[in-house]
Amino acid sequence: MFKVEAIGNLGADAEVRDSNGSKFISFRIAHSDRWEDENGKSHERTQWIDVIISNADSNLLPYLRQGVKVFVRGHASLRVYSSPKERMMVAGIQVKAQDVELCGGSNDLVPRELVNPETSELIQITKFYYANAETKGMKKEDSRSFIDKRGNEYIMDYHGWVTPKPAEAEKAGE
Repeated sequence: MFKVEAIGNLGADAEVRDSNGSKFISFRIAHSDRWEDENGKSHERTQWIDVIISNADSNLLPYLRQGVKVFVRGHASLRVYSSPKERMMVAGIQVKAQDVELCGGSNDLVPRELVNPETSELIQITKFYYANAETKGMKKEDSRSFIDKRGNEYIMDYHGWVTPKPAEAEKAGE
C-alpha cells in the first residue's frame, strides 16, 4: 500500500465525473519548488497530483475552486501517460483521497464570522465551513441565511454547512 499526504493549490475547479455509473469528484493540485543553481539562474519545477474523492456528494465540492489550498491524505498509485506538451511518456501520481481539508487563506469563500440578521447573533465558522449555529428542528429542505461584515449573504443547510448564497437565488429574490 502506497499512502501519501500532500498540500497544494487546485489548478482548476473540481469536477464531478462519472465512470461506469459511479460518480466521483476529480481535481488536480500543484506544488512548485523554486531554486537557484550555482550560476545564479532561477529554476522552477511544478509537481501535479491528480486527486479523486469517491463521494460525489461531498460537502467540500463548492469550496474546491481554482487556487484554493488543500491538504490531501489517501492511497496513491502511479500512472503513466503520454504528454503532448513534452512529447514523451510521463509518470504521475493519482491519489484516492480519504481525507481532504481546506487550508484556508485569503481566498476563502466563507468568512470566519457571520451574523444572523434576525437575531444579531455572531456565528463562528470553522475552516471546514461548519457553523456552530443551532440546527435542531431543521428539516432537510430548510436553510438559514447569514451575512458577513460586508453584507454578503450565506446559506446554512440543516447539517450546519455554510455556503455563499448562489447567484441564481439572489436574482430570483430581486
